[in-house]
Amino acid sequence: MDIFYSLSSIERRGRRLFLLGLILLPVSMKALSILEVKYPSASYVLKEFDIDPTYIRNPSFVDFILRNETRYRRFYENSAKRGKTYIPLFKELLSSGGLSHLFVYMSMTESGFQSYAKSKKKAAGLWQFMAATAKRFKLRVDKEKDERYDPVASTKAAMQYIHALYKMFGKWYLVMMAYNCGEGRLMRAIQRAGSDDFAVLMDDRKAWIPEETRNYLRKIILLSMMGEKIHSSPAKEDRKLRQKILPDTEMLVNVYGGTSLERMAKLLRMNVGRLQRLNPQIRGGMIARDLGMTQIFIPADRLGYYRAFYRPPLLREIYKKKGYSRLIAHIVRRGETLKSVARRYHSTPLDLVVANQLSNPRLRPGNILMVPVTQKIYESLRKY
Repeated sequence: MDIFYSLSSIERRGRRLFLLGLILLPVSMKALSILEVKYPSASYVLKEFDIDPTYIRNPSFVDFILRNETRYRRFYENSAKRGKTYIPLFKELLSSGGLSHLFVYMSMTESGFQSYAKSKKKAAGLWQFMAATAKRFKLRVDKEKDERYDPVASTKAAMQYIHALYKMFGKWYLVMMAYNCGEGRLMRAIQRAGSDDFAVLMDDRKAWIPEETRNYLRKIILLSMMGEKIHSSPAKEDRKLRQKILPDTEMLVNVYGGTSLERMAKLLRMNVGRLQRLNPQIRGGMIARDLGMTQIFIPADRLGYYRAFYRPPLLREIYKKKGYSRLIAHIVRRGETLKSVARRYHSTPLDLVVANQLSNPRLRPGNILMVPVTQKIYESLRKY
């Protein structure tokens, strides 16, 4: 029995090694074609990053996928759930800034969309900026505010940095390499290798660039292929994940300096922890007074509370001067204008614009306007 058990164990191990060998053999086109079928966007992803589409068949890359696919699928799921607020916003900003929306997966690789992410080297935020680099691209980093944690400001700075690196190196894959290992280190690697070709620089034996950077590129490519597949795949597990990562509806609103997130949370009738998670760029939970007006994210279902209860300094001054003490809701009827509504409540069109933060003075039937009124007008309206 011992001999039989030993032989069976050897046979099973031999079969596993044989199957693994079949998968990893460069000449095994069957194994490689499975990856191309599994990730139909592979060619598109690689071209977007200026990489030869045949890289999907590169033995080192195939090996990387086979060893890490399950782990990075979990990483993708967790990151996408955390970043469901950021992903559509980042894609829109990237595309409008002349960059491929696939660079969103670089941010995912950098931080996993953990809003408070900070590395051992003190890189911080969703794009993992070092303080010096952040300041180079006009991000504020001080005791009162750290814009590396601001999703909009940091993304715009990252876009500027990406464009600057592209002007320097001329290929998108070189941009990602430089973002990870530094411009100087990449330049020296190119000089030593005598080439800036992707396949040359990614050679594991020559190791022109650090292993961390080689795997960084592979991870971005794999996550990009996964993401593009998940967003279009009819597979049951992909459909379920799409439902989980649909973005919550959140909005940007104007808030003036000197306001705390705790106070805003009370006005919005919501948990302050949730508001802080939506706005990690606000250090210490206080919007510095010298910032003037800034923008914060709030859940869309809190917008009514914001309009009803938030009083910016300018509005407070107007209220005090004119004796306003209440806000009432007015449903716009056909033919009404700001002027006619204001006249009805002894207010002014400007008061309505400020109270409702209107960017367009045109009113549509069914719109709800918050109208500031005096106590006297409020009491007279209550009689009817």
